[in-house]
Amino acid sequence: FNGEVSTSRAAGVLVENTNLAGNAIATTVSSVFISFIQSGTTAIATAGKINSDGAVTITSGGGATTSGDVKTTNDDITFASATTLGAGIALLAGTGDIQFSSTLAGGQNLTIPSAATATFAGNVTLNDLILPASAATVTFTGAANAFTANVDFLNSGLVTFGNAAGDASTFDAGATFTGGSAVALQGTITTTNDPLTFPA
Repeated sequence: FNGEVSTSRAAGVLVENTNLAGNAIATTVSSVFISFIQSGTTAIATAGKINSDGAVTITSGGGATTSGDVKTTNDDITFASATTLGAGIALLAGTGDIQFSSTLAGGQNLTIPSAATATFAGNVTLNDLILPASAATVTFTGAANAFTANVDFLNSGLVTFGNAAGDASTFDAGATFTGGSAVALQGTITTTNDPLTFPA
């Protein structure tokens, strides 16, 4: 869609198709959800921001590429399929949860200004993960996670890396846990001759 989509109808915004290109803002109010379910691909441009008063779910059999921010009113944001960031984006879920059920690629910045939890179930490749000072928990259970920038975990909630002995997380410029979060580690964390600063 190339024009703005806006609704307050209880049926929400449900787009089921082969391929979807979102090039304009999608907005819902009154606890109305947005769900994209594509058998092919989903491509969301920078202008294709999503502002939803309900949960947002993006499912694409052929994978999703997104460059648009997503904001909900304390509702979940779920990327249910392999996802690539075409540009740096921000995800704001309030007290809702953020879930990447498959891989997250693109080497861009992902900013999470608000969420109760952020879960990455597949392999992650980012430049930077930017988190605020909050009680959010962050979980990585993919086999291989890679970050280019120094990632500073400002959150105080539990940060989990790995759920199997062979899992590996690589921080090219190191990582810092300024928020004082507890860290649960299974597998390995490595850097390229840069410091890892864990909370005391």
